[in-house]
Amino acid sequence: MLELNRLTSIPERFPLSCQWEITCRCNLHCVMCYTDCFNRPDMIRDELSTNTILRIMDELADAGCLELCLTGGEPFVRPDFFDIYEHAKTNGFLVTIFTNGTLITEEVADRLAALPPHRIEISFHGLTEQTFEGITQGKGSYQRCLRAIKLLIERNLPLVLKSTAMTINREEILAIKRYVSGLGSVEYRLGEELRATLDGSNAPQRLAIPESEWLEIKQQDPELWAETCRKQSQTPAPCNSGMRRFHIDAYGRLQLCSGNRRMSYDLRTGSFREGFYQALPTFACDFKADVSTLLIQVSAVHV
Repeated sequence: MLELNRLTSIPERFPLSCQWEITCRCNLHCVMCYTDCFNRPDMIRDELSTNTILRIMDELADAGCLELCLTGGEPFVRPDFFDIYEHAKTNGFLVTIFTNGTLITEEVADRLAALPPHRIEISFHGLTEQTFEGITQGKGSYQRCLRAIKLLIERNLPLVLKSTAMTINREEILAIKRYVSGLGSVEYRLGEELRATLDGSNAPQRLAIPESEWLEIKQQDPELWAETCRKQSQTPAPCNSGMRRFHIDAYGRLQLCSGNRRMSYDLRTGSFREGFYQALPTFACDFKADVSTLLIQVSAVHV
């Protein structure tokens, strides 16, 4: 594991941060989810075993990886979740958990409090039960999620609530943000990205809020509008995925990021060091343009 006092001398290419999709299994079927198409028995059977996950995780630690995000699907659906989580903590990773929160019971919350993660991020897409469960497609999921939020706050665990803006919840986005602001130290994040599903369907895009409507919503909130203006004033930087951040899917495939799975390296049969230092640099990315090209593109837009 990389020591904190050596972070200032990290090389440009270094495996600092991993997002690991440890399963596509989930107890919910959110309407915009890009992994739910693989939430089926034949794909689940092909997911990594506990031993393979722990072996790859040891290779990540040996290579110096510091940050590890465990996501899915729903990570807590795996019966071996705490075997994976506790092994990550033993290896010294700063662990973030992405979850829908509905499987967090008192027992789960107590185990997390006994060995706290760096951060827990819960998807919270609706402030009313009707909107929330219209998105999750899971009866009772709203109350279970609220219960999880309460349990984690009571244990002073670092919590982030996040929403994806969609036509289904656009009337509640600002209300969700206000609700979270009243939860003390809980942070809020708002996302706008709706990805194609892993089997190639663009169905989630049908839920996208038209740009003109979305700008009107953000103008009603000073923080959201300030962030929008800041982003619009910045020159886009070239993509640096695969340099310090990388992705591993539920089947052990090393990729540039969760949004680019066009090329993969199989960690079931190959080593992490070989995959990161030899394979990843060869992977294609539409956004890995050089800075000069991006500046030309931006200039053309503003002419």
